[in-house]
This record gives sequence, structure tokens and C-alpha cells, in this order.
Amino acid sequence: MKTRPAAIDTQILLELVARVKIAAALESGVLDLKCPCGMAILPPTPVISNLKDRQRGLMKSRIKRHLQERHGLSDHTVRVILKEALPVD
Repeated sequence: MKTRPAAIDTQILLELVARVKIAAALESGVLDLKCPCGMAILPPTPVISNLKDRQRGLMKSRIKRHLQERHGLSDHTVRVILKEALPVD
């Protein structure tokens, strides 16, 4: 059962979307994605240009699993969040 108010959950999700957009825009360097709740979603992983689509898929699956397991969000809500954070190019 959730004990946090909805406003805090919304703030966490907005911060997560912003972090995902930054991580997805990287062309080089290291992907390192942490949820605003403090949990690591994706450990530091080097960005490899020819694997960028696969890395994007990995990031999406990790975010989806984290949001469903840790935050108890529905599949529909997670799809909406991912659509906002990782728009189709």
C-alpha cells in the first residue's frame, strides 16, 4: 500500500523522465540511470554507437521493471511514462 502522497510520486516521475531524456541523448560516455527514489535502474554502462538501439531497449525494460516492482505502477502508466521519456525517433 502506498503511503506517499500523489504529488510526491508525480515529482519522482517527472524527474525520472528528465533523467531518461538526458541519458537517451548521450552519443558517447556512460549511461548511468538512477531513479529519484535513490535506486539504481541501470548501472554505469559505456555508450556504444552501433548498439544504441539495443541499449535503449535495455534502458526501457529496466525502467519498466523498476516502476512496476518498486513503485507499483500499472502497465498502462509505465507505457505513458516511457512514451514521454523515450519518444520514437
